[in-house]
Amino acid sequence: MNYSYLKSALIIFLLSSCATTYNPDVDYNPEYNFTQLQTFAVLDRFQADQSGGKSLNRTISGLDNERVIKAITTNLQQKGMAIAEMNDADMQVSFQLVTKDKTRLTTYNTGVYQCWRCRGVYGIHAPVTQVDVREYVEGTLIIDFVDPKLGKSVWRSVITKAITSYKVPVDEKQKKIQQLINAMLASFKAPVTNSQY
Repeated sequence: MNYSYLKSALIIFLLSSCATTYNPDVDYNPEYNFTQLQTFAVLDRFQADQSGGKSLNRTISGLDNERVIKAITTNLQQKGMAIAEMNDADMQVSFQLVTKDKTRLTTYNTGVYQCWRCRGVYGIHAPVTQVDVREYVEGTLIIDFVDPKLGKSVWRSVITKAITSYKVPVDEKQKKIQQLINAMLASFKAPVTNSQY
């Protein structure tokens, strides 16, 4: 897989489908008290890992990483939550883009018929099976809400799409990312109204 291709995978991922609607898979701990969440901090996974010195989000460019952080922050602030330092936040928000090479096999069964009017040729040939093999990259964007006291995720949103090449004007990137993040976080309610899922 080409590294420079993966660096822009998030934006390519966003527009891999012409549709502007997204259907994330959401999972959460039904026993968790979400009403206690008032503050949040977004984990900047693009920053170097303290121990290994490697970026944890290698498939996202630094600019797209900042756009995702801004989109998550905007969404949660609009829901009444406040930003806090990572160590003081009620909830830590983590995100990552995972890519996987995939193969799609499509079979077509077609019957080949002879021309009845053609001279000297009659009858029907047996059906022919054609197989179309296509390789593609599948991208999965994951957002986790982590309770720092428990040290584990209590709410997760996931979107998976096939990644295809697509050029996005720079001035539209933040808007597109905001649309995606808003869709992924749509079912997460504001703390005041979050007493029952």
